[in-house]
Amino acid sequence: MNLSIPERSEYLKILSDSDQKIMGVLPALYPRELLWAFDLHAAEIWDPPGDILHANAHLQTTICPVVKKSLEFILKEPDVINTGYLFPHTCDSLQNLGTQVKDLIGVSLPVYTFYNPKGSFNNTTTKYYREILQNFQSMLEVSYGTLDSEKLQAACLLGHRIDSRLMDIQEARQTDRLLLGNQEYFQLMRAQEYLLPKDYMSLLEQVEILDQPSEGAKARILVSGILPPSPQILDFLDKLGVSIVADDLLAGSRRLPKFPMDPPDSPLDYLTDRFFILPPCSTRGGDLDERLHQLNKRSKSSKAQGVLFDLVKFCEPELFDHRLLVKTLREQKIPVLTLETELDSHLSGQDKTRIEAFIELLFEMVPR
Repeated sequence: MNLSIPERSEYLKILSDSDQKIMGVLPALYPRELLWAFDLHAAEIWDPPGDILHANAHLQTTICPVVKKSLEFILKEPDVINTGYLFPHTCDSLQNLGTQVKDLIGVSLPVYTFYNPKGSFNNTTTKYYREILQNFQSMLEVSYGTLDSEKLQAACLLGHRIDSRLMDIQEARQTDRLLLGNQEYFQLMRAQEYLLPKDYMSLLEQVEILDQPSEGAKARILVSGILPPSPQILDFLDKLGVSIVADDLLAGSRRLPKFPMDPPDSPLDYLTDRFFILPPCSTRGGDLDERLHQLNKRSKSSKAQGVLFDLVKFCEPELFDHRLLVKTLREQKIPVLTLETELDSHLSGQDKTRIEAFIELLFEMVPR
């Protein structure tokens, strides 16, 4: 399948030149539909390309490269970001970065924060989440006028359509009804980080879902972490005949509801409900047993033979969960490989050897 996906920087430059209001959004969970309702386009900042030249002067050496690369991008004051920056409370490092950018480093654009609740979810956290939604709406109204309730309803309906289509595509991936290699699949998934929602929906509608399963790959794996593996790793897995059939990624399935939702009636109720039925995640202080259950469920439904943990170096939330996840999966006789990345494009010879050994183990598990 040959999908025509616009290149990120060129696409955003065209939008900016057409006077589209663009807000830079740091990872990962935020009320995107509220931004859309104010005609604000979210350009997500996860792993912008380029060397880290100036950010190290403001950050500790043990800060994860997502934070460092994001700050490097912000310090360059890119023209495409013309409205402001939004910092969700994903982790302490990103929260601290928001404070630095707003109060210490200073940028010429407004800086917003969105403090997602952490830990156990109950009536108190539900009430809190609804209140921060309303507070965020009020902050935006100061700059962009009173929110049009019909626009918010339309934005939620579009968000619901995107979620539904993505869930169908992910299910098709698990059942071999999608003719996309690893590279193409994750390029499609990540396009939502920068495409206008209507453009992304149009792209998703172009994806063909087969009625019957195609011939499966030689080996099947689930990948877990913050971001998908690098394009070099994805290409290497394609060449080895390995398919990533499911994921537990913050930039992937952890941002989709665990089960289909009804179309929204009340936008704020819908956005609140959606947040609390997202899969368990290290960045939300989720229950580790629930995350293990979710990993096992995805592995079984996709018939994955092993799990690849692709960890961003110094990512504290993921590292906190990782040790027990690996220990438990190995006790269950599930093969596990852990790679650590600094978000560079290089695939070392050592990592290639480790991947090949891991995949050879999986090949031995394939019925003859």
